[in-house]
Amino acid sequence: MPHPPSQGYGVASIQRRKRQNRIFLFVRLSDYKHRMPEFPPEEVTPFVFSDPTGKRWPRLRLILLIGGVLFFLGTVLFVQTLFVTPHMNVPFSLRQLKGQLKALQKENPAGQLSVSSLLWQKFSAARQAARKLAGPAPTTSPRPRKKSPDNEVRLAFYTNGDPYSYASLQQHAAQITHLCPEWMTVMNGMGDLQIDGDTRLLKLAATKGIALMPLLTNLVGDTWQPEAIENLAHGPPARRDEFIQRVLSVLRSAKASGVVIDWQQIDPAYKKDVTKFIDKFADALHDDNKELWLCVQPGQELDYIDFDALSDNVDRFVAMLFDETSDTDPPGPLASRSWFEGWLRVLLQDSDTKQWIIALGSYGYDWTIGAKKAELISFSEAMSRANDAEIKSAEVAGPSYSPYFYFQDEDKEHAVWFLDAATFLNQLREARDQKAGGFALYRLGSEDPAIWDALSVPRDFKFDNQTRQSLELIKSTDTITDVGDGEIVTVDEDRMDGMRKLAVDGDGYLTA
Repeated sequence: MPHPPSQGYGVASIQRRKRQNRIFLFVRLSDYKHRMPEFPPEEVTPFVFSDPTGKRWPRLRLILLIGGVLFFLGTVLFVQTLFVTPHMNVPFSLRQLKGQLKALQKENPAGQLSVSSLLWQKFSAARQAARKLAGPAPTTSPRPRKKSPDNEVRLAFYTNGDPYSYASLQQHAAQITHLCPEWMTVMNGMGDLQIDGDTRLLKLAATKGIALMPLLTNLVGDTWQPEAIENLAHGPPARRDEFIQRVLSVLRSAKASGVVIDWQQIDPAYKKDVTKFIDKFADALHDDNKELWLCVQPGQELDYIDFDALSDNVDRFVAMLFDETSDTDPPGPLASRSWFEGWLRVLLQDSDTKQWIIALGSYGYDWTIGAKKAELISFSEAMSRANDAEIKSAEVAGPSYSPYFYFQDEDKEHAVWFLDAATFLNQLREARDQKAGGFALYRLGSEDPAIWDALSVPRDFKFDNQTRQSLELIKSTDTITDVGDGEIVTVDEDRMDGMRKLAVDGDGYLTA
């Protein structure tokens, strides 16, 4: 006969309670005690995963998390080493030597002429061949230019919005004969003009007796617009007439003596159209007692200019003999001796040399190695960066006679090439020897201040004591220079003069 169920028989109840994140299971087994063998407490072995305190799982979870993060970071670093070139922090002296070797290779790689040097030779050969094919000289313009005067032109390029450009103009106005400020831009093929002139120049130029020659370009923002000029030259005659009248109106308002044209990247296919356009433009300016000067960029930019056809009507050609290495090229000289002298002699060959103005650069470029474009800097900024990087010296010496230095800014390597008073004097002497009509300074505000003391230096570079002292002392100026980049600016008001040691080498060139 079965026993009636009683309250403690079998598994009578299961209770769950949660305390401090732990779950306890209570089982009453009172009625089964007679079925289970009893063991002394000391003979009971705990289960291997038993965790009465509940601390093991949180610790295991933390260890797994840390291990997973470390594994992930290790994997990322390993993959990175497969694709990123390892960087070794080479001592600065070795980087400087590496830069010098690069410069020598650029100037004379394995004894071969550089590509830029070959361009002026190619241009010379093409010009001579064209003259032979052309036969007799073309008939002169019905309203030809006036004969170029014998006095030396001293043209200065001026940058709008640059306070140092205006300050330099004020300080050296007495040594300038002509001023070329940024003024007009051809916006499109309809001949629309953007006017951006510094009106302060009107009074200053009139007071100092400086001839104002506003610049007319096809540079819109940072991009050249050759289509604007090509469409004007190839378009209806009425459109060109309206454009010329618009320019004349601007020049009359500014009481200017003429205009300086700087049109670049023109397709040589429009050479004849552009030649007729410039010819007509010059005639209109001459009728208004004004002059037309045309900028000549050495290199393939010359292909659209017909010098023989324009020489009777264009009043002056301005040879822009700088930027041998542009801001988008790898680091290199801005106007090496062979490049400068080669282009100078080719351009002035078989021409009225007095018609030519030779533009000399006085500025610098700071290339960040690996970047797409260099930063245009002034001579003062070049000196500040050299001082900040603890560069002890830079040389003006053969064969390029172009100073430069390399430095490290945090993890970035920089190359700085620049032009100074010594390079200016070597180039100015060559231009005068070729009997050019004058020189132009590119540009006010970025120049080495010592060039103004150098204008009266004799050809043999025999300095009197006063001139030598003024040239060899690199004076600190009021120019505020920018070194480095970032969002936090630290102002350093310390000033320090530099020194330049001048000498004449065996070839008769000025070294520093």
